[in-house]
Amino acid sequence: MVQYDKDDKKQVVPLSELKPGEKGQIAYLQAKGKNQMQKLLSIGVIPGMSVLLVQRFPSYVFKLGHTQFAVDKELASSIHVKPVK
Repeated sequence: MVQYDKDDKKQVVPLSELKPGEKGQIAYLQAKGKNQMQKLLSIGVIPGMSVLLVQRFPSYVFKLGHTQFAVDKELASSIHVKPVK
């Protein structure tokens, strides 16, 4: 689910849609089950956190604070962020 503002620009996108080097602020999580949500919360993915996408292939690598995490596309797609310039 992508949200748009009045100028038709994307406001909130899945982390999987960012390009490497782009930053965002986690807006919300849309996990597909209890286990997926538990995994996200256990690594510190919570709304309000700043995130930097490092790479998209072969897995999605993102940075939270000083720590990097690698996840698959399904998990990266469940993290919705507001891109930051």
